[in-house]
Amino acid sequence: MDSNKREKTAGESGFALGRHMTVEFYDCDARVLADAGKVEQIFLEAARKSGATVIDANFHEFQPQGVSGVVVISESHFAV
Repeated sequence: MDSNKREKTAGESGFALGRHMTVEFYDCDARVLADAGKVEQIFLEAARKSGATVIDANFHEFQPQGVSGVVVISESHFAV
């Protein structure tokens, strides 16, 4: 390695510990999207299938429609 170069550490510009993804889906089943329990189940399954370590989850169903939630994983989080 060049004596003027060194490996970057966490917190330094340009160093990433993981990947951040923003995903948009279309033509989804509106009944599933309005069901906080179902959305939570899907997110927990996705977290586990990705190999993440699930810490906790919290989802809320709004009236007349809408769901917000997060699955906290030791590596980061899944949110909707």
